[in-house]
Amino acid sequence: MSTEAHAIWASPEDPAFAAFAAREVAGDATLFDGALLIAHWLAGASVEDACEAPLAACCEAASRWVAPRFDAATNGEGLVTALATELGYAGDQDHYGALENSRIDQVLARKRGLPITLAALYAEVGRRLGVALTGINAPGHFVLAMSQDPRVWLDPFAGTTLQEAAFRERLRSQGAPAVVLSAPFRPCDPRGLVLRMLANIQQQRSEQRAWALALRASGARRRLAPAQLSVLFDHVQLLQRAGQRHEAEAALQAVLPSLEGRAAELVMAWLAQLQRGQTRH
Repeated sequence: MSTEAHAIWASPEDPAFAAFAAREVAGDATLFDGALLIAHWLAGASVEDACEAPLAACCEAASRWVAPRFDAATNGEGLVTALATELGYAGDQDHYGALENSRIDQVLARKRGLPITLAALYAEVGRRLGVALTGINAPGHFVLAMSQDPRVWLDPFAGTTLQEAAFRERLRSQGAPAVVLSAPFRPCDPRGLVLRMLANIQQQRSEQRAWALALRASGARRRLAPAQLSVLFDHVQLLQRAGQRHEAEAALQAVLPSLEGRAAELVMAWLAQLQRGQTRH
């Protein structure tokens, strides 16, 4: 990895981010690595060793049901049978926003988690047994597709298999707009998982006005996706909500020289609002 890439990560927690980025460059990063990174970020130390024994137990249970020689539907049902039915892993309906649900070590210990952390577990068990799964960045609910046959989906939070058409129908019944229902759902790589988990933490903590952790999450998102204007704008809005107007101005001023066209116009208009003491929502 280049010196410039390493230089992005300079604070005490950042060697974990740098190690993750190195695995990405080598092509070795997995969804589970992304979940481990977020747990490390939250805990302040690696949780990898704590995860290994329960993860091995998951693989042992699933090995009776999952193998490369089986078809996608059989392997999907096998993962659900082993992890949901036999071992009891399920979505945490009662304490959905608890930080423990974003820590894969706690998910393994409590057998409860978010759609995205449970998906990382299912994907890792499948990978270790020679069966690949792909993360699907569906709106509001992270799911998996069997790489053998992407028409076979898994919903680890509910502990079920499903078809994409059924999932879209569920979204439609929940009031999703037509533009969402008609758009393809993109696959999610390990960095995408990390960014989505950080965005979840940022949103949940900002709703609770827990600004310190929300801003930490937002700052990490910015460093992982420095070219994404949506991430910058989220960060600036969060700074405003937290009462840090000068920091919001500084963030916009820093990026302005690299922008042109409509993006530059938006940032200049926003800066003008800030300088007049107005808040943009």
